[in-house]
Amino acid sequence: MPRVAGSILVATALVAGTVLTGSVAYAAPVAPPNTVPGLDVSYWQGPNVDWKKIADNGAKFAIIRATRGTSSTDNATPYVDPYFARNAAEARKYGIIQGAYHFAGPDKSSGATQANFLVDNGGGWQPDGMSLPGALDMESDPYSTLPKQDGVRVDCYNLTAPQMIAWIKDFSTTYFKRTGRYPMIYSNQNWWKNCTSSPAEPTGTAAFDLTNPLWVANYKDPVKNPAPAMMGGFTKYTFWQFWNGNDKPLFPGDQNLFPGTLAQLRAFAKKADKPVANVGVKVTKNGKYRVGKKASFKVEVTNKGPDASGTTRVYVKFPAKKLKLRSFPKACTKASYGLKCVYPNIPAKGAKTFKVWFTVTKQLKAGSKPTVTLGLQTPGILDPGKPNNTSKTTLPITR
Repeated sequence: MPRVAGSILVATALVAGTVLTGSVAYAAPVAPPNTVPGLDVSYWQGPNVDWKKIADNGAKFAIIRATRGTSSTDNATPYVDPYFARNAAEARKYGIIQGAYHFAGPDKSSGATQANFLVDNGGGWQPDGMSLPGALDMESDPYSTLPKQDGVRVDCYNLTAPQMIAWIKDFSTTYFKRTGRYPMIYSNQNWWKNCTSSPAEPTGTAAFDLTNPLWVANYKDPVKNPAPAMMGGFTKYTFWQFWNGNDKPLFPGDQNLFPGTLAQLRAFAKKADKPVANVGVKVTKNGKYRVGKKASFKVEVTNKGPDASGTTRVYVKFPAKKLKLRSFPKACTKASYGLKCVYPNIPAKGAKTFKVWFTVTKQLKAGSKPTVTLGLQTPGILDPGKPNNTSKTTLPITR
């Protein structure tokens, strides 16, 4: 996305037919049918971007550079794009959904510092259907003067992969806390692999697939088939920057698309994100289970974070007529299947543990093995630990 003296740093040739709009021929590819066309711009497109013409040519969204690092060698420190405010206001004036992006400088300050810098300079989000979540531009810096060091890469800002992932998480978490949205992540396959991979994730980390919309840069895949190869660890994309050449593009700057309808784009723009909490349940045996005797099993609900769980519902299923309930927590109520337990909130790193006491009735014979099954629902969060949302055990009955 960065440019040097108006020229493109990286351009991959694509073969595309000429597109006619009015009397102007456009040699660059355009967004295909059944997608939504858009663009991204920055200082390099100059102070007089014609947003009316852009809207007339069909652009529905624009992602506009707002900030860069919290210092830079090529501009004043700290750096706010001098044309951002005008570009954002004009785009909105002509009905173009607009968002802001931040060119990351992980070597200059913390992720939290730079997320705050973006929000404080117009890069926040509003739930009005015209505002996209901010974007974090993760790529190499053409202006970098960092020295070469053993064991790290200059294009990765001399950070190891774990350090880079932690930096991005710091930015992402801070932006979410400030705005209610997770920032989009802009990058390309090569940089993501070089700077976030590990032996377990050789093509790049999957740490952001659940939370952060992907804005992928890919100039190799034919735009007529809107399914670009993505960075390692991502299973879906939200925006595709498919062209950054100079040969008569439809819109100034880089050409982008959203792979859906305009109604879907507006819904994406309007909807706040859910917090993330890794919540799980586990049921364990507790002592012996003898016919006619009192017994219990233990239920544990845990939240590994990073956020609070919000309303948490636990469904405890067992043959209630054969295991006669004697006592259970106040958070639980009887149900036809056993118990329903509701907790208003479980804080990050918190847990709820309780026992369910019952009598083994004579309807169960020695040698039988009734099953206790737990289910979990947390409707207010994104939960990366879905496999931990169920648990099961059998209770061996003896005389």
